[in-house]
Amino acid sequence: MTMSTRLQPRFRFWMTLYTFMCLAFGVWGGYDYWVRYPALEDSAREYTRLKNRQDELTSASQDRALSDDETEEYEAAKARLTTEFAKPPTPPSGFDKPFQLWVYVIGCGVIGFPWCAWILVGASRKTWTLHEDGSLDTPEGLIPAERIAGIDMDRWMRKSIAVVKDVDGRQYPLDDYKWKNSDKIVVELCRRFHPGQWTDEARPTNEGKDSGDGTEEVPTTEVPR
Repeated sequence: MTMSTRLQPRFRFWMTLYTFMCLAFGVWGGYDYWVRYPALEDSAREYTRLKNRQDELTSASQDRALSDDETEEYEAAKARLTTEFAKPPTPPSGFDKPFQLWVYVIGCGVIGFPWCAWILVGASRKTWTLHEDGSLDTPEGLIPAERIAGIDMDRWMRKSIAVVKDVDGRQYPLDDYKWKNSDKIVVELCRRFHPGQWTDEARPTNEGKDSGDGTEEVPTTEVPR
């Protein structure tokens, strides 16, 4: 019977979430870097200009009468400082803009978003198929049945990763976290290369007593001296 994998729903969910999170952080960082922070800097400069001019006119009024234009300028500055700048604006620090640029814009938006999207799309297009003739289709290509050298189960119980090996020594990691139905292919290959050592649920027949790689440990007897 032909067996094929498909992308695990949990893997698709998390990679989709990471993709949109990177996009959101990238947009947020870009908004702060190119819109919000420049606006804060402009606001802080305008506040400083108005406050300095108001102080200049206040100092001048102590020595002489202000002209009509100066009086009008003083009242306008005072009104703006009272209404627009009731709370003095705080410009971004020298750390804020580089942080937004490198962490959010570049790290999340330029690198993180396309990287996560590429992994998600690429994994969605990849499948493993074990054909009835024993040949195995992997994301890297077809391995004829006679060229499959074995399956390494050393990491299966710990990380749900089985490694298929061909006669040329190439290795093909089959990750159950990424691909659903991987266990079915693993069971069939174990029947071929590790007969009797793994169950139909892809668990060792002597669970807890063997080494976890499909090879049962042989007890040794110490010779008394």
